[in-house]
Amino acid sequence: MPWLPNLGHKFVIKSRHMYQLDKYDHMILDIVQSHKNEFNANIRLAVLERNFWKRIEADTDLNVGQARIGERITNLYLDGLVQNRNGYTLTKSGRQQLAHAPWVNSSQVA
Repeated sequence: MPWLPNLGHKFVIKSRHMYQLDKYDHMILDIVQSHKNEFNANIRLAVLERNFWKRIEADTDLNVGQARIGERITNLYLDGLVQNRNGYTLTKSGRQQLAHAPWVNSSQVA
């Protein structure tokens, strides 16, 4: 093992999710949380997909070719940010991650 100098301070490793999620992943988290806030219920996959594609179509900055919603939902599930219990809902980690979305004010996240 190579010698490492003592720099006199601790290194802080942040969650890998904060740096790997992009605008599409944050959009999915936002759709799930918005549905939970509005209807007090978990969101079904068909509704999640419909709302996702509506947002993509409405936003000219987003590229439909990069969306790949199925793969994204699977990755969010595997990373522990969403769970599926008779519909999708955010985990505690998912709600914390949503606070890092570029358009979300952290006081809005429940």
